Amino acid sequence: MTDSAAPAPGAADDPAETRPAAPRPPWLRALTAVGRRWPSLLALAWAVYSLSDVGDGLEYMILFVLPAAGYLFLAVADRPRITWAVVLALLATVVILRALDIDPWPPLALVVIALAALGLVNGRLRGPRVHAVQAPGAIAFMAAGLLVLSVPPAIGGYLVAAGLVGHAVWDGFHWRAGKIVARTFAEWCGMVDLVLGLGLLVVLITR
Repeated sequence: MTDSAAPAPGAADDPAETRPAAPRPPWLRALTAVGRRWPSLLALAWAVYSLSDVGDGLEYMILFVLPAAGYLFLAVADRPRITWAVVLALLATVVILRALDIDPWPPLALVVIALAALGLVNGRLRGPRVHAVQAPGAIAFMAAGLLVLSVPPAIGGYLVAAGLVGHAVWDGFHWRAGKIVARTFAEWCGMVDLVLGLGLLVVLITR
């Protein structure tokens, strides 16, 4: 006589447990892969559209000055999750100041200086390398923007192109590090900067 109970019929051979999951069709895998790159796709579409009606390129200066200030704020706040909200708030502030006929660059420069001082005092900008470079980076991009404003537009356009490509490298550094800002923003901003920077350079050379 045996004390062991007989297994329930089909318990060990349940097809739902032994059958491997069906592989996803190629079109679904491709669609998923494309969906993961939505920041790059949106950035590419907008950059190409913008280049179709570009002027001297000086209008793009805000795209490497403003995000640099946003990166600095996020480094001090240490909250990458609010990246998009911070950038949109900064952009809205600049739009409002311009609508009121107020030059946004002096206030923006003061904000960068204040954030750099605050970050050094509270220690956030004295941390690992990616934090330590935020203040110098923001100040460098701010200085590049001021330099663009101080030279003739014919030269300023080339400086803007260089600034955009430089900020694309900055975005790539943060995307790889996965710190300070949301990776979706670093990807979007990097693609915008790279396409606009190289595209603007081609336009200026061939015009």
